[in-house]
Amino acid sequence: MDTLNFPTKRNLLLARDRLALARKGYDLLDKKRQVLLMELGTARHQLKKAQLQLQAELGTAYNKLSIAQAEMGSWRMEKLSQHGNMNACTSILFRSVMGVELPHCCCEDTNASLYYKLHDTTASLDEAMLAWKSALKHIISWAGIENTIRQLNLHIKKTQKRANALDNITIPLYMARIKHIEEQLAERERDELARLKLVKGKGSTSP
Repeated sequence: MDTLNFPTKRNLLLARDRLALARKGYDLLDKKRQVLLMELGTARHQLKKAQLQLQAELGTAYNKLSIAQAEMGSWRMEKLSQHGNMNACTSILFRSVMGVELPHCCCEDTNASLYYKLHDTTASLDEAMLAWKSALKHIISWAGIENTIRQLNLHIKKTQKRANALDNITIPLYMARIKHIEEQLAERERDELARLKLVKGKGSTSP
């Protein structure tokens, strides 16, 4: 048997304190959920914008690559690609929103010098390489926003689950405990009052 259910004033005060704490925790979790939902809406708007930019960049890059392949040939293009380096200098920064660490990807070095010699290539290849470097920047940015949305969805679900546990389980539990203890204490006081009246009545009738 849970000793905290015993009808004592100490347990009543303890239950009231825990109920107040649970309600405060629920309010904080609800505020956190609302802030995260606002961040999620902003991130989704950014994602739509990033997707449009990425589609445009990829379309340009594929078109320029097709022109370069037509001028130089697929075999020469494949040979050059084996010695290339399309890695971008990427840094990931984090910002905290209501205790949730959200990533922000920054892509640099997208306009770095080309790695191949110019005497056996064409200008169309230069344009294709620069277009793909620009597209890579948008790919990294899009991936960062996708990761942010994933993290927000995960923490929103966790926050909602905890808030529901407080609202549907913890808070009703302490409310029921307080009601039970108060009823028991009130009944005990009535019994004690009746006993005192009975004792007083017997005392007054004694010779």
